[in-house]
Amino acid sequence: MCLTCGCMDAHLEMGESNITYEDIKRAADENGRSVAETLEIMERTKAKDRQEHAEEYSAPIRS
Repeated sequence: MCLTCGCMDAHLEMGESNITYEDIKRAADENGRSVAETLEIMERTKAKDRQEHAEEYSAPIRS
């Protein structure tokens, strides 16, 4: 997509594991929510998970 790679193009497919706008839209539709609601739920979930699993949010060590 590139909601995740940093290219700033939410509709561009960049590999198999990046997330696109279309992925979020499908999830929103499946759950009967808007894209905005789905993104807000993701933010709230991230905040909760980050408190419980802070180590998973550390920057990766690059060589």
